[in-house]
Amino acid sequence: MDQFSLTTTPIEQFFNNMLLGTATGFVWSNSGKYYLITNWHVVTLRIFPTREYIKTHGGRPNMLRARFNFAAQVFEKQQFDIRIRDDDDRPLWLVHPARNVDIAVIPLLLSENQKALVNLYPMNEITVTGLAVYIGMDVFILGYPFGAGPPAYPIWKRGSIASEPDLARLTTDYLLVDTASRPGMSGAPVILRSWGNHIVQANIAARDDMVATKFIGVYSGRLRTKDSTDAQIGVVWPAEFINEIIAGNKRDVD
Repeated sequence: MDQFSLTTTPIEQFFNNMLLGTATGFVWSNSGKYYLITNWHVVTLRIFPTREYIKTHGGRPNMLRARFNFAAQVFEKQQFDIRIRDDDDRPLWLVHPARNVDIAVIPLLLSENQKALVNLYPMNEITVTGLAVYIGMDVFILGYPFGAGPPAYPIWKRGSIASEPDLARLTTDYLLVDTASRPGMSGAPVILRSWGNHIVQANIAARDDMVATKFIGVYSGRLRTKDSTDAQIGVVWPAEFINEIIAGNKRDVD
C-alpha cells in the first residue's frame, strides 16, 4: 500500500452519543507530542469565517471518534474517542494566535497502552520538503467523501492548483484548487505527488527517487457559491500554519 493512504484518519463528530457528521483528519508530530489536525469548522460545526451554525438545530460536537491504523498488520482500524471540550464546555483544540485560519490542532493525549496499539503515521515524518509547488500542478486530496466504511482508507481526489501558491500568505492566507468535493473531505491532507523526474525548489539538490511526495496543506472544502453548478474551487490552508499553531499554544474561546 502507498504509505500516504495510511496517514488519514476518518472522523465522526459527536455530541455525547449523537452523531452530527463526518470529516477527515491526520496526525502531526512536534517535539515528541502528537496532534490530530482537521478544520476549525469540523470541531465547531460553524461556517468559516462567518461563524454561523452549519446545523439548523445549532448542535456542535464535544467528542470526535477517530480511527487509526493498528500497529500490527491487520486490515482494520482502532477506534478512539477524543474529547474536544473540557468539563466546563471550553474548547481543547488550538487555533492560530494571530490569524483567522480554518485549522484546528487537537493534542492527542493517548496513554502508553493506546500508543502501543496503533501506528499514527504522522504526516510530517514521511513527506519530503524539496519539491517545488507551482500553479497548475496536480495535487491529491486524501479524504472520505462517502464516509469511512471498511477498510476505511481514503479516496485520492485529484485537483489542480488554481492560484499562485507563493501569494497565499500575502493575500487570503489560503490557496485555491480546482476540484469537486463533498463535506466528508473537510480536514483532509493535500499532497503533491511526483514520479520519475522531479521539479525541485531553488538551492535544493535534484531528487532521484522514483516517487516523491510533499504535503502542502489542509483542505477545508469549496468556496461557497449561490449555485452548486458554479465553478468548484476548493480552499487549502498552507502546511506551515500547523507548526505556528502548535508554537502559539492558544486554545480557542468559542
